[in-house]
Amino acid sequence: MKRIISFILCIALVFASLAFTACTNRAEILKVYNVGEYMDEDVIAGFSDWYKEQTGKTVTVEYKTYSTNEDMYTEIYKKHADYDIVCGSDYIISRMIKNNLLSPIDRELIYGEDGEDGVISPRILQFVNDYENYNTDPDYTADERYSIPYMWGTFGIMYRSDMVDLDWQNLTWDALFKNGDYVNKRYMKNSVRDAYASASIVANMQALSDASNGFTDYNDAYYELLSNAINDTSMQNMNKVKSVLKEQKKYLFAYESDDGKDDMITDSPSAYMGLFWSCDAGYAMDDSTDLYYGVPKEGANVWVDGFVIPKYAGNRACAQYFLKYLCTYDVAYLNRDYAGCSSPVKAVSDDTESVMRTAWDCVKNGTEYDTESENAEDIEYYIEYFTDTNDDFGDMYIDMLFPCDEVLSRCAVMKDSSAKACVDMAKMWISVKAGA
Repeated sequence: MKRIISFILCIALVFASLAFTACTNRAEILKVYNVGEYMDEDVIAGFSDWYKEQTGKTVTVEYKTYSTNEDMYTEIYKKHADYDIVCGSDYIISRMIKNNLLSPIDRELIYGEDGEDGVISPRILQFVNDYENYNTDPDYTADERYSIPYMWGTFGIMYRSDMVDLDWQNLTWDALFKNGDYVNKRYMKNSVRDAYASASIVANMQALSDASNGFTDYNDAYYELLSNAINDTSMQNMNKVKSVLKEQKKYLFAYESDDGKDDMITDSPSAYMGLFWSCDAGYAMDDSTDLYYGVPKEGANVWVDGFVIPKYAGNRACAQYFLKYLCTYDVAYLNRDYAGCSSPVKAVSDDTESVMRTAWDCVKNGTEYDTESENAEDIEYYIEYFTDTNDDFGDMYIDMLFPCDEVLSRCAVMKDSSAKACVDMAKMWISVKAGA
């Protein structure tokens, strides 16, 4: 009986959906497809009114979420799903461009008189050029742009400072990959792309060391080697990576997808360190200031998530306005605060960093701030947050969210791989985790 009722309900929902679609002008619907918990609800709710003010037109936002980049890609590539705005990571955007799945964005509309390089931080634009230019032409200039950067950060090692003897400014991948202290107290990210990139750095460590004079001179030759190492999916390199990952598995507590950061904030964590994205580290530090994060000296990945317009979108005109909306100051500020990541919008990034540095200076050095300033409330929030933390916690936290040029000079962008390489990587990863 329950199955019959369920079947009838499903049929009713299908017909209701069809009726709604038939009665609604597609130009009055904006379909957004995003990662879960990655956008402030007020931002989503506020777009309709903002769009009305901008254009005089009416629109309703249909907002859906997905779990992985690959899930999203399948929807667009195989199913030709009708989404107007889609969020994706750098390497997936590279793949979508390569397979002619995207429409160009209207930079004049989105960025206005300030232009792209007036709104987006120049360093982040370099990374966008890198992942959009999947052919790696060093003289590439973006005649057409297919994405706007939304959030960005690095991957590195997060650890419990009260349980391990590590220094966030002098981390090495040995802490996570080699035999030694804290065996079976380490997490590894359950992600083939991130595992491959970090293990490939370890597998090519000697060449990277030689190119950088023992990791003291992060020059152009080093950066080229680092980028090649992260993205080298040749069978020769893949076999080296597999060996590194198999050796590492002996020393791990577990592979984690999203639960590791929650475990590490508890009083008795199962593991004391692991490979994490900077945004996840920032999320976890909201609950535990015993957590620290750093980018290993041998090199790491810098990631950029962006929004794109699929070529199958049914409302591209409105989609361009949504991209413009995301780049406005108040919206970018809300989303940065909600996601706990670093915003590529220069004004938001500069103001947020200034707020945090002012608050940390008050806590660390006893300086005062203007209580009547526009950012006084935010400064007070971070003063409260930084109070009673270790002497270097604020320096670490700010460096995590706003990496200096020295840190970014040892971080390279992850790019798309060929279809065969993706299959080979997946098989290798399954073999490693199975202990084969």
